[in-house]
Amino acid sequence: MTAVIRSLADSLRRFGDDRLEALLVARPDLSSPPPKGLGPLAARAAGATSARGALGALTLPELHLVEALAVLEDGASPSALAEAVSCDPATISPSLERLTTLAVLWGEDELHLIRPLREGLRAPAGLAPAAPEDPSAADAERRVAAAAETMPEVLEALAWGPAAVEGRGRLAAALLGAGIVAADDDGALRIPRSVHLALRGSRVRRSHAAQRPTPDGPEVTERIPGSRSAQAVERAFDALRLLGTVRSFDEDPPGVLRRGGLPQRDLRRLADRADTPLLTYATVLQSAWQAGLIGHDGQEWHPTRDWDAHRLQPAEQRWAELVLAWARGHHLAAVVGTPDSSGTGRSLLSDLTRRDGVRTRRGSLLRTLRTCPGVAATQESLALSLAWAFPLVPAEVIDEETAALLLEGEALGVLDSGALTVLGHALVLALDEDITQADARLAGALREAAPAPVDEVLLDADLTVVIPGRPSERLLVLLDWAEVVSRGGALTLRFSAASVRRALGAGRDGDALLALLEEVSRSPVPQGLTYLLRDEQRRHGRVQVSRATTVLTAEAEVLDLLQVAPEASALSLRRLAPTVAVTLSDPGFALQVARQAGLSPQAVGPDGRTAGAELAHSLPGGPVDPDLVTVGGPELRLPAAEAVARIRAAEDGAADLSVTDRLLDAIAQGSEIALGIVDGRGGVVVKQARPVSLEGGRLRAREAGRSEEFTVLVHRVTLG
Repeated sequence: MTAVIRSLADSLRRFGDDRLEALLVARPDLSSPPPKGLGPLAARAAGATSARGALGALTLPELHLVEALAVLEDGASPSALAEAVSCDPATISPSLERLTTLAVLWGEDELHLIRPLREGLRAPAGLAPAAPEDPSAADAERRVAAAAETMPEVLEALAWGPAAVEGRGRLAAALLGAGIVAADDDGALRIPRSVHLALRGSRVRRSHAAQRPTPDGPEVTERIPGSRSAQAVERAFDALRLLGTVRSFDEDPPGVLRRGGLPQRDLRRLADRADTPLLTYATVLQSAWQAGLIGHDGQEWHPTRDWDAHRLQPAEQRWAELVLAWARGHHLAAVVGTPDSSGTGRSLLSDLTRRDGVRTRRGSLLRTLRTCPGVAATQESLALSLAWAFPLVPAEVIDEETAALLLEGEALGVLDSGALTVLGHALVLALDEDITQADARLAGALREAAPAPVDEVLLDADLTVVIPGRPSERLLVLLDWAEVVSRGGALTLRFSAASVRRALGAGRDGDALLALLEEVSRSPVPQGLTYLLRDEQRRHGRVQVSRATTVLTAEAEVLDLLQVAPEASALSLRRLAPTVAVTLSDPGFALQVARQAGLSPQAVGPDGRTAGAELAHSLPGGPVDPDLVTVGGPELRLPAAEAVARIRAAEDGAADLSVTDRLLDAIAQGSEIALGIVDGRGGVVVKQARPVSLEGGRLRAREAGRSEEFTVLVHRVTLG
């Protein structure tokens, strides 16, 4: 005969290792630190804070079952629960299994919801909180039956709505007279819980959505086979082109807002310069920031040290890192410029675009899209699917994140009109892999889908150059010298005086360009292009502009001493005049070097007066979010299998239980123990009591033979 399950601890003792691991993965707070046995684990799972957190892991049908159990009498049967949610026991069985695995309820024939949820859900399923003055179930049914004879349509409208009722007219008076609604102390009208249940025919929910809604929309079609994959590849490489514009930050860096982030005017200017929609550019820039490729020094945005290593990698690898930073990041680029709850405009590259849980919800949507590969899902159907999986997330947040996914995913080449591309399918598989495997999978998918790069161009006398396919790495330099005329199967560029002048101003070499064109062009370089380059080279450089971070002024002989000192070689000083030198090093480093050379330097401001002690520092590299290698929320401090092994060992007596663990075990078992409580004089008062809960360093307990509870600090408790 199967032993009766008397508590949550008994339920957990029936779990196999796989089920315990599933519990710890879904509720990682339970294993930090690992509890010393299954009893303490059960008590921790039944704690109010952990129980509230567990609600966030529930899907819509699971949440409906929890709400129904909070309304029904404790110990309700599965059949009674199924009837309460307008369903049958077989349909709710999988949801009950998962709720049991999550340690939210326990029992088989008699189901018990953990106490924090039973007491904490004040208005489940729209019902009013239970009150002592509520009529009995029989009285409520009599009231409903009597009122149904005169106003059946009104009762039908009230049945599945909220408990709060608005109105002050004759209808409200009639409902008050019939006992269907009651007035609170402040005059607000509400439907008592027992009456509301009678209106619903003793049911808590009108329907039960056991299955997740499948995204729907028009069928995905291709007029030209392979065109969708070609578009995805084109968008992926265009994202890399936009990422390459970060190098312009060295010459023309955007500013930093006081509260952090990129000013909206700078973002618009950069997007216009890159010839791309603002939100597309914002997606690429946000992903680069999350990957640690750009950062700021408090004044300006610049590439970081990680950018230098990133740009040397193959194009496929660069895209893989970019798209993984987006998929595993915590930010939304599509909300840039919109106001937050306080009315403040959200700026790019700031915490204002951060959204807790967005990574998990984004991954959920991507995995859902993989189940319907032939459908171009609509935004509305995706929002319904996401709301089913995360029922406690507000509807406006669901809509915002769904729209952001479609826009941002398309900008990176993983989505196309609501359907995953060939690159998107690879991304979904990569979400569950470690960072190395994910990088390799995504880079391989792009390499396989992309056509071989071409290394030749077609030059025309009208100064246009056509690259018949995907340009190779060395042909990408042409984008700096010419303006884009059209994109598609071929890339068409046109040289102009303005584009050549811009490239020369950015330090590009005109002779190197001519040498490249002569090597890769099928036809001779047009004479007009050669003349254009030569003319602009002659005009270029009449006004020279250079960058200098620090200016040093001193008498000529002092600067001579500093310049020849071995310690000053790192400064690479450039003399502008006998008494003036400049360096790219920051002022703090220049001061240190001057001191090491035996001089006594002084820091001054732009006006020549002595400056304060605060000096600028060089920009560090490194990722913005160190946890980008994780997939779905906080990671376990220990692997789930190891945590389960430690819990099993403690359960078998291999570990000594602390006072806290023994109290948690007593809470899980519902047993009475002898509590020693240290009083203010150092004495110990012993009480036979039943521990009720343990949270925040405080123990709630009920003394034997008494109904009232008392609270004591845990550090004042001793056990014999």
